[in-house]
Amino acid sequence: MTIAKEAVYALHQRLKDLSINAPADQLAYLAKALESIAGQSTVYDIVSMSDEKLQALLDAATAHLASLNTTKTTALSAIDTAKTTSIDAITTTKTTSLTALQTATTTNLSLLDTRKDSNIASINSTGQTQVQALNTLVSNFSSINDVPANSTIMTEVRNRNMIETGSLPFIFGVLSRANDYWGYGDLTSQLGVWYNNVTNADNMLQLLAGAHAQTTNYAGFYKPPQLYFLQGLAGNFIYKEMYTKYAVSTNEYTYPYAGLGVLFIKNTTAADITRTLSFGGSTYWSSGYEGMGLFLANPNNTNANKSSISALTWTNLYNNATSNANLAGTASITIPAGKTVAILFYTSAYYYTGISSYYAQFLHWYIYSFRNGFLTTGLEVDIDRTLRAWQCRGYQYSYEIWK
Repeated sequence: MTIAKEAVYALHQRLKDLSINAPADQLAYLAKALESIAGQSTVYDIVSMSDEKLQALLDAATAHLASLNTTKTTALSAIDTAKTTSIDAITTTKTTSLTALQTATTTNLSLLDTRKDSNIASINSTGQTQVQALNTLVSNFSSINDVPANSTIMTEVRNRNMIETGSLPFIFGVLSRANDYWGYGDLTSQLGVWYNNVTNADNMLQLLAGAHAQTTNYAGFYKPPQLYFLQGLAGNFIYKEMYTKYAVSTNEYTYPYAGLGVLFIKNTTAADITRTLSFGGSTYWSSGYEGMGLFLANPNNTNANKSSISALTWTNLYNNATSNANLAGTASITIPAGKTVAILFYTSAYYYTGISSYYAQFLHWYIYSFRNGFLTTGLEVDIDRTLRAWQCRGYQYSYEIWK
C-alpha cells in the first residue's frame, strides 16, 4: 500500500512536469512505470485521459490522502484525550484513597488514644480502690494490734517461727558413748565424770547443742538431739527404752547411753525467782562415769547485756551414783533476775543383766509437773535460746548460745 501511494505521488509529480510537447522517450518511461505498477491497460487509460480527468484523479488521490491524515490526527487526538482522562482518573483515585487512608488512620489513632486513656483511668481507679482497701486493712489491724513503742513482741514472734504460744520446747537426745561400740563418736572417760562434776558439765551442753569443735570424736548419738515439747496440762515428758546389745565389750554397759536434756528458762523480772523442779530416770554405777546429775548454767551477764556474755557458771543441783532403773528426785532452782539459765539433766542407762551374749539395759529420762509446778509469773521458756541450741549454728563455745 505504501509503495502504491508513493508511485501515485511520483506519477502525479511527473504528470505535472510533462507537457503536450513532451518527447516520446519521457512518455514511454512514464508508461513503463505505470505498467509495472497498475498494468498495461491502466497505462493506456491514463495516456488516453484528458487533462481534466487526470486532474480529477489526482484530486481524488489527494483528498483520500488528506482524509487518511485527518483520521490519523483524530485518532491520535482521541488517544491523547483518553490518556489524559485515564491519568486524571488515576490521580483522582489515588488522592481519594490517600485521603480515605489518612482519615481512617486519624480515626483509629484517636480511637486507640481514647481507649488508652480509658484503660489507664480504669487501672488507676482499680489501683486506688485496692490501695484504699489495703490502707483500711492496715488501719483495722493497727487498731486491734496496738504495739507499744520499743516493744520487742514482733522480734519474738519472728524468732519463734513455728513455736506456738504456750508451748514448752526443750532439747533432748541420747548420746551413744560406748554402748554401740563400733564406729566413730565413742566416748568413755575422755570428757571426764559427768554426774556431779561442774568442770565437765559444759561438755554435755556442748555435745547436745552442737557448740563444739569436735569432728569424729565423742559426738556419736544413738538419738540425735531434737526439739521436743513438754506435754499436757501439767507439762510432762517421759522417755524410756529397754534394749539389748550384742556383748562385744563391757564398755557397752560401763559407758552406757546418756540421756541428755536441756531447758532454757528466762526470768523477765527484776528479782530472783526460786522454784522446785521434779525429775527422774535411770542410773547405773560401775566405771565411775555413769550416774545421774542435774545442773544449772548461769551466764555472766543479763539478757539486757547479752552481747557481753562470755562465760557460764555451772552448779550441780542433784547427783546420784547408784544403780537404779527408776529414781525420782526434786531440786530447788534459783533463776537470777533478768537472766536466762540452762537446766541440764543427765541420766545413764541401767544395766539389767547379761544373757546369751547380750546385755539387757534400760534408759529412762523424765521431767514432770513443769507447767503447773515450776513455771510461775515472770518465768518462761526462752524460745530464742532453745532454737539456737537446736539449730546448731556452728558455735564453738556453749556461751555463744546466749549472745
